[in-house]
Amino acid sequence: MLDFLFGSSKPQPAAAPAATDKDKPRPCCVCKPEKSARDECMLKSTTDTPEIECQDVIRSYKVCMEGFGFKI
Repeated sequence: MLDFLFGSSKPQPAAAPAATDKDKPRPCCVCKPEKSARDECMLKSTTDTPEIECQDVIRSYKVCMEGFGFKI
């Protein structure tokens, strides 16, 4: 009768649980080949701008990480 003052006495349905951190892989454990290729390219670059020289492998790594839900 006074539900409008005190809220409904009916229990509210629980929201669907969000993906937990346990379900999501850790960033260090995914895209290992892409990460190795990126690191090797950056370390062995002979130019002053390795980020430009290694654009393709960096992009590949970013795409892989985004596939797992990580933004870089």
